[in-house]
Amino acid sequence: MTRKFLVGLLAMFFVSVFARAQTTRPSGPSEPTDLLAEAKWSYSLDEGETFSSDSPTIKAETTANITARTEFDVADTAGLVVLELTPNLPTRSRHYLKFFLNDKQIAPQMEGMNYKTYRAIDAKMLKAGKNVLTAKITLKNLSSRHLKAKDYQLDIAMRLAALKPEHLKIQTGPILGAFGKDYFTVTCRTNMPSRVMLGTIRTSGSRVGSPTIFKCPAGLIHRFHVKVNGTGSHDYQIDASYGKRVRCTVSGQVKLPTVENNLRFVAMGDSRTHPKDWAKVAGAVIETKPDLIVFSGDMVAYGLNDWEWDEQFFGPAKKLFATIPFYAVIGNHEHDAPLYPELFYTPGKDGRSKNWSQEINGVLLIGIDGNEDFSAGSENGKWLEKILDGSNAKFIFFFSHYPAWTSSNHGWLDKDTGRPGEKAVRQGQDVLVPLLTKYKATAFICGHDHVYERSELPGGLTHVISGGAGAPLRKKVENAKKQNPYSKVFFSTLHYCLFEIKGDTCTMKAFTPDGKVIDARTWKARNQ
Repeated sequence: MTRKFLVGLLAMFFVSVFARAQTTRPSGPSEPTDLLAEAKWSYSLDEGETFSSDSPTIKAETTANITARTEFDVADTAGLVVLELTPNLPTRSRHYLKFFLNDKQIAPQMEGMNYKTYRAIDAKMLKAGKNVLTAKITLKNLSSRHLKAKDYQLDIAMRLAALKPEHLKIQTGPILGAFGKDYFTVTCRTNMPSRVMLGTIRTSGSRVGSPTIFKCPAGLIHRFHVKVNGTGSHDYQIDASYGKRVRCTVSGQVKLPTVENNLRFVAMGDSRTHPKDWAKVAGAVIETKPDLIVFSGDMVAYGLNDWEWDEQFFGPAKKLFATIPFYAVIGNHEHDAPLYPELFYTPGKDGRSKNWSQEINGVLLIGIDGNEDFSAGSENGKWLEKILDGSNAKFIFFFSHYPAWTSSNHGWLDKDTGRPGEKAVRQGQDVLVPLLTKYKATAFICGHDHVYERSELPGGLTHVISGGAGAPLRKKVENAKKQNPYSKVFFSTLHYCLFEIKGDTCTMKAFTPDGKVIDARTWKARNQ
């Protein structure tokens, strides 16, 4: 059977089971109505005591507290599901905003995150007739190391979009996560609360399994743990519904490893800030067809900015996330964003742990939040040593965002002690490297510095920095040899690392996006 036929079979199955008229929008919905298109704003600088129609000027090196208010009419609220408020205010104000619709506060989708657009606001906050929107804004017009503050006039041009069921979309994903011999995981996010279902069908060779449907409770973020019958290829389709109709559909394919003691995975990190470069690296990785990817952090510039996840990370690499299981390791630029554990499905009970481990085909993978305490007496330290002590895996690969040894910026040495100035780097040298060496781990893989560097440490542990997935590239520092006397190979270039395990041999090659090999290394199994 052809893949095209199988996909058609799956689509027909969905229609027959759920009796829906269509699975995709025929030509796309009309644009949502902007309820503030004719809005006139008034401003108060005395906490709402008095208002003026004159927009205020924010003086340089000052902080201003402003209350802005507008009235607008809504003829009919029938058929509206959610509202989306886009403030269009200066970035510097986004941490200091509160909005009220008819005296009820508009809550962000997720507490602790910053938003360009406040999505999924309950349309029931509207009423037919006159409505009042109030914004309480704190603007800090202060100079930074990148920008000198100047006087500017506040110009409010907010948009309040009224969405109907046909405006439902899958905003983020699908994102494949942890997998095993009989399951895979996937997450996605919709722009309004909706029901989401996932259907999967096995398409390995000429064998076709029975289609299976998985449901997720109505909401914005949807997480699936998908049971499958056997390894090989599985096509899946995600349907998002509001009411009785499927409003939008996305699909993908996951390939689970079929050969024992064989595994191919990509290691890389630090894609933040430059989406075009990240897209280039991601496109090259897709062509290598790895079984999984382990990404060692710094995916976006500032993890608390919700919009950066779609604009900088998920958007430029849609096919990668839909087709290759993605194992995440948190970095400092994620800033412990509450969105992070919801969109990534890591190995473990609920798939939300930032410290995880999994053995796949004789290869032990361990990922940690290297900013946490891993000293010998700590809970994390005990957890890590227990995993290492209990493993008979042929190869052990350990992932943290933070390096232990580096010839670049983050290895800077304290003038008084001569030791690394960054706590996470010191912990790598003092705690993690000795522990990994003790248990004969294969390699310590990290990012943080935006370079490729391989170091060979005393005791046999290989240390690899792979921080070239798109972030601004760095160079060696002047005292590189003092910072890292174990460096063997160093490149300042976009790259990723492909690890291929066949039986008792593992080969790593570091590639640039155009296919140039910049380094290679081979290991034999630990028990040899």
